Amino acid sequence: MFLLFHIAVPLIVFEIPQIKNRFEFNRLALIIGSIFPDIIDKPFLLLSLGSGRGISHTLLFAIVSFLILFLITRGNKPVSISFLIGIIAHLLLDLPEIPLFFPFINYDFYILDDPLGEWIHTLFNNPIVFATEIIGLSILVIILLMNKLYNIKQITNYFIKTHSQKTRYEKIITI
Repeated sequence: MFLLFHIAVPLIVFEIPQIKNRFEFNRLALIIGSIFPDIIDKPFLLLSLGSGRGISHTLLFAIVSFLILFLITRGNKPVSISFLIGIIAHLLLDLPEIPLFFPFINYDFYILDDPLGEWIHTLFNNPIVFATEIIGLSILVIILLMNKLYNIKQITNYFIKTHSQKTRYEKIITI
């Protein structure tokens, strides 16, 4: 429901050196994947079309989205797998309030009359939600400082470029 924590958690996991140096991944795809379920379901609520959670907060949605992106990017694994990891992270952070196995299991969907008002009220009146957003913002600031990203160009390059392991030759040159 709230962006900062959904973005920050998968990003900080991929800052762990053992993970960062072992896997090839795309940070932008990871971020988009981490908010993609909400990008799909929030317009349904805002337009009073029902809950989009039955569509976008399911394992079926995660798998189908991954396969579509994998095909669109012609098998670009760093992009498509990063996107899938972002979606899975989102679903894990939203547990237990999601219809994970819909449409195979029926769920009751709660429809908000005033979604925007409810979200703002929840943000400022639910200490857990407020704390997670502050933690998310703090994590993002830590990532920027750890990677010495002090201007828009550096930040943009950090998020757009696919992180890959250095080749043996590159490691020798940087030593």
